Amino acid sequence: MDERELANHVLEVADRTAYQNAAQRVISIHLSIGGRRVIDLERLTSAFDDVTRGTVAEGAVLQVSILPVRRHCQNCGTDFDGTTSNLPCPNCGHSHTEFIGGEEIRVVEIQVDDDAA
Repeated sequence: MDERELANHVLEVADRTAYQNAAQRVISIHLSIGGRRVIDLERLTSAFDDVTRGTVAEGAVLQVSILPVRRHCQNCGTDFDGTTSNLPCPNCGHSHTEFIGGEEIRVVEIQVDDDAA
């Protein structure tokens, strides 16, 4: 998923949220993106500004948090924060660990202006 496609999906969620809450305007959107995702935050912000022009989310602040990559040890069952490279388990030292997190994209919070003006 590229930055423009992600921006369009975020706008769909924001638009639906504003409609469900009878809100006139979306003030801010907080996203969490897994650390394995390759997202250019500057391009995402620019694409978001473009796709929201003339919508209920125009001018909304886009906040992005990068989530840690999570790994699981196949030997002892320990889950731990890691990187995109294969890391040994910090608990038992086993060299075979697998990804269990880092690909997700979540809308964490949407703030709306619910003043019925």
